[in-house]
Amino acid sequence: MKSFIVIICLVFTSTFYGQRLYGTITDLKTEEPIAGVNVFIKSIKKGVTSKNNGVFYFEQANGVKQEDTILFNMVGYQTLSLTLREYQSQNNEIKLSQEKINTKNSSSSGKIITLGASSHKTSK
Repeated sequence: MKSFIVIICLVFTSTFYGQRLYGTITDLKTEEPIAGVNVFIKSIKKGVTSKNNGVFYFEQANGVKQEDTILFNMVGYQTLSLTLREYQSQNNEIKLSQEKINTKNSSSSGKIITLGASSHKTSK
């Protein structure tokens, strides 16, 4: 009888709470946690943001399949796109690499351009 109650509780809990998805995001070079990374699951159209310790958590990720895509995105870092299967093979740990800024091909001509300034002539 006790085992039947335990089984019923487990089935109810997993059905009620659904699938959970969590992990940690760190900088590839420094290995420091990254706060503010947007994590988006395309198939269920849900997203969360990583906390100060780099941890992100989806309370309910119902319907996510192994081939579904998860996007990890933050300004200054390269966007990473992984399937759930690829993500899980990395032990729920994501390492983002900083985006390289190409300064050689910038369109700057060496001139200084001032925007939004104006001169006024005062009369005496």
